[in-house]
Amino acid sequence: MEASVISLGLSFLGVNIAFMALMWRTFSRQFQAIDRRFDRVEDKIDNLARDHQSLARELSEFRGEVRGRLGDPSPITA
Repeated sequence: MEASVISLGLSFLGVNIAFMALMWRTFSRQFQAIDRRFDRVEDKIDNLARDHQSLARELSEFRGEVRGRLGDPSPITA
């Protein structure tokens, strides 16, 4: 009786360990995939920020050129 209970307990423990290993492997793969997606999103955001800074700099230069050529416009009063 004791031997069957012990063997049943050991087999139950073995199945639980195998199940936990399978779940660990599955979740670790999923988290790695999510990390890769976040890395790609971060790269895209960094590229957009660089583009924004570049365009803002060019717009500022263009505004200075226009003001230099046209002068500072006076406000229109009606």
